[in-house]
Amino acid sequence: MSVKPSLGKGLGAMFPNLLNDLGNKPSFVMSGIEELFPNRFQPRKAFPEKEQRELVASIKKSGIIQPIIVRKADNGYEIIAGERRWRAAQQAGLNEVPVIIRGAEDQEVAELSLIENLQREDLNPIEEAEAYQTLIQKFGVLQEDLANRIGKDRSTVANTIRLLKLPEEVKKAVTTKAITGGHARALLPFDTPAEQLEALKIIIARNLSVRETERLVALARKDASRETKTTKKNQYITDMEKTLTDRLLAAVRIQQGQKSGTIAIRFSSPDELNRLFRRLADAGS
Repeated sequence: MSVKPSLGKGLGAMFPNLLNDLGNKPSFVMSGIEELFPNRFQPRKAFPEKEQRELVASIKKSGIIQPIIVRKADNGYEIIAGERRWRAAQQAGLNEVPVIIRGAEDQEVAELSLIENLQREDLNPIEEAEAYQTLIQKFGVLQEDLANRIGKDRSTVANTIRLLKLPEEVKKAVTTKAITGGHARALLPFDTPAEQLEALKIIIARNLSVRETERLVALARKDASRETKTTKKNQYITDMEKTLTDRLLAAVRIQQGQKSGTIAIRFSSPDELNRLFRRLADAGS
């Protein structure tokens, strides 16, 4: 039987070894559904119930049109691309599915699984970030090389990976679609997880847009910066008060306003007032 190659031109160009010589060998074979199992590098963790039901209904009606890409393993076949179709086929009650068997190393499997999902826009931002991190940490792929391979800017890859630094509650909100990846990226400038979690509550409660979230974060950071400067200034004034108190042997308090202020020196008797006067007068001469 002659059928067209199952993957798109983009994947074929990226992974020619997986798709070569299709004209010289059967395009697919039928395999028992129980012989297949997911690959360990599958970046996709969430399979939305509604989309899956629709795919199951389609398979019951028309069967699997696009074969599943697999590689041989000791106990059957490891899925390279097509886990969602395999899951749906099980739910549809199929006993066997069409597969294309290819040889592939672990890194190639990880990359292909990622790219297939990216092309189908099946990954949420957290799954995408975890897949990037796996390729970089496990296989030593450089960010720039990875970006070129998947057709994205290096900065986009870097910013996506940074999402993994967010608190678990924020990442869960992304995976459950309570907020978008844009909302999550807007929270990255915060210095602490507590600030990020507090902002998350506000985003959800007020149903803020990404742009509104960015403004919220900018204002919060501005206020925090102003508070930090005030704290530093107060500490400086406190040190000045202590120095003057030690030198004058009298309590000194400094009150500072926006542009001006006062220095107050406390005395408890006329004799102490005379002592302070002489000390200050002598210091000025």
